[in-house]
This record gives sequence, C-alpha cells and structure tokens, in this order.
Amino acid sequence: MAREGDKYTVGEYWLDKRRDGKSPDIWQIARYAEKSRSVVYRSTKRKCLEEAKAAIHAYVEGERSKKPQTPDAAGVVPLLLNYWKEHGADAIKPGVIATSLRAFIGFMLQDEIGAQATVADLSPPVFKRFIAWRMKPHRFDVPWQGKDFPVVSKGVKGETVQRNLDDVRAALNHATNAGRIPYTPKVPSVPTKHRSPARDVRVPLQVLGMMVAYASLPIELSDGEIPADRDYRRWLLLLIATACRPEAAMKFDPRIQWKGELIDLQHPDAPRTKKRNPVVPVIEPFKPILQEWRGENHEAVRSRRTAWRTMRAALGLPAEVIPKTIRHTIATELRSRGVPAEQISGLLGHTAMSRITEVYAKYDPPYLVDAKRVLTIIFNEVLQHSESWAADHRRTKTGNNRAIVVVRDSQKV
Repeated sequence: MAREGDKYTVGEYWLDKRRDGKSPDIWQIARYAEKSRSVVYRSTKRKCLEEAKAAIHAYVEGERSKKPQTPDAAGVVPLLLNYWKEHGADAIKPGVIATSLRAFIGFMLQDEIGAQATVADLSPPVFKRFIAWRMKPHRFDVPWQGKDFPVVSKGVKGETVQRNLDDVRAALNHATNAGRIPYTPKVPSVPTKHRSPARDVRVPLQVLGMMVAYASLPIELSDGEIPADRDYRRWLLLLIATACRPEAAMKFDPRIQWKGELIDLQHPDAPRTKKRNPVVPVIEPFKPILQEWRGENHEAVRSRRTAWRTMRAALGLPAEVIPKTIRHTIATELRSRGVPAEQISGLLGHTAMSRITEVYAKYDPPYLVDAKRVLTIIFNEVLQHSESWAADHRRTKTGNNRAIVVVRDSQKV
C-alpha cells in the first residue's frame, strides 16, 4: 500500500520517511498492517536512498527466507544470515561461525554465482572454487551487523577452510530442519592432501606453569599497570585440573556445575553433541579457586582466541600449541604415571557411561580415584613451576604500547 510519490517499492514494502517527524532524515521500510490498519515502520538506518534500497531488498529477502521456498528461489545469503541470528550468535564460538559465513559471502560476491545465488546454484564446482579461493591470497569486504568487515588474507590452511565449509553446511541444515528448503545440498570436504594431521601436541608441565604464571602477572605500563586477567587464569586452571575440552571450559559456571566433590562439565545450556562432557571429581587444590570463582558475578567465556594467541606469542610458543594441547598433555601425564586406561577414558569423556551413573558416582569412593590422585600431583607441580617462573619474569608492553611481551627482571624494558 505505497503512497503516491513513494521513492521505492518492493512487494508489500516501500521506502518512506516517518510522518510523525521522528528520524526525519532516515529512510524507513514501511508496510501496511491490516490488523492494526496502520503503517508500520522499520528503520534502514540509512540516509542515502541508494543504500536504503539495498537495505529494503535485504530485509524483504530475509523475511521471505523464513518461509518454505524451492531451491531455485531460496537465496543463500539470507539463509546464512538467518542461521547466524537464530543460532550462531549464541553458539560456543560465535566469532568463528561469523568468520566462516562472512568468508563464504565474500567469495560469492566475487565468484560467478554472485550474491543473489540460490540453493540450486550450490553445485560441487562452486565449493571447489571456494576452497581454491580461500587457500590463495584474497580480500573481501562484507557488511555484517551494521559494520563493514574488510579482510585481507594471504590464504588460509585447509583446516580453516574445512571449518568454513562445516559452518556453511550447518547453516543449510538449519534451513532444512526449519522447513525452509526441501533438502540440504551436498557440501564437500577439503581434499585430504590439503588437510593437516591431527595436532596431538604435548608440552612439558613447565610450559603449563609458564601459562598460568603469565595469566597471573599484571601488564606493566609506563604510567601504571593493567591487573591480571583472573578469569583467563581460572580458565587455564580448569583445563589443567579436569583435562576437559576447551569448549566445555568456556561454558563452565561453578555456581551450577560444581556439586560438592564433583564437577559436571556438561553445562545445562550447552548443545548436545556426539562429544559428551563427563562428571569428574574435584581435586583439593582446585577447590579454593572454585570457591572464589563461584562467589563472584560470572559470565560464560565468549572467546579465548585473541588472549591465547597473545599469550602464545609472548611466551614464544609454536602455533601448534592450542588450548586442546593442555588436554593432550594431562592425558599423557596420567598414562605415563600409571593411571588405568579406563579411568583416563572416564575422565576425558571417552567411556560410554550413563548420566545417572555419573551423577551418583559421588557415592562410590573408588570413582576415578587414581586419576584424582595423580591429577592432584600434576596440578601442584604446575603451580610450583608457575611460582618459580613468575618470580623472575614480568609482563609488559613494547615501545609502541601494543604487543605484550615477557621479560626477566634482570632485563630492561
């Protein structure tokens, strides 16, 4: 129901300015609501008419994508954006998912299929071109959540491309499960020759001590200091004390997951996947940390990628050292110190055990008793290494006041 003189119309929507005087310079997406017999406005947040035209098309496509469509009518970009809004933003690693979706949209903008591609256009050659494009030097600029995300890349590894494809596949599956498209097109995997071998890297306990000490030190500046990141330190200690998966540690909330002598590593709001997080015993030296942690306002960790990379660079650790390295290291230490294989499997969540059995395991004194005993020894050794390393090291910033570095007290900053 567009009025005479309206600038631009798309279906039942049109661009207009509010007639009540509010936001007089901003173009609005207008629609006549039969039920209320009134015009409903939605801001484009744009003053430029051409930009507002792009905004109304994106909005209309987004609304259309929420309804059942045929493959040759369902736009790929709206389906990816719906997945982000309805699932990705609340996932364990939202930043990683957003990066994957932006990369695929950036590829579409440059590829022959174009930004208006539909699900029917997603053929195997398209994904083959995406893999090749992503692994070579490339650049793109994708609007996302009201901001522009310019990216300049020298090319990424096969594992990163695989994660991108996994997220695109998940977005398409999300649309299929919601009844918006009849099927999910086949999304191939990155060829084995481009994949990296499993990064089952382990480090000495001294390195784990360095990590804990690094997180315990404040950042010294010329005009003061930035306090140590206690939340990051607790996250590291949780990984060491339980050998849990990094994803589970990011969701951990001691107020609801610490129950007496046990920690339930499966957060109630965490997605139920094939990887099951177990109930594990609490070692004694970790209890004071849990007590302090539980007594404060707590928010689940959203991302540790930047903090981990900063720490890795400051400590001079290789790129192969990732958060899961802690889990591999603890598992190896347990095995080398004689802990039975079934207890290690139970601690890592590899052994099939019912949740009821786990919850009531606190009534069974032998439950992971050997693993708990050795974990306590390992944890104390890491703390000793941490104290020793922190005694003669400082954390500061370089002259440009940007990069964080570690120096010995005997050295000048």
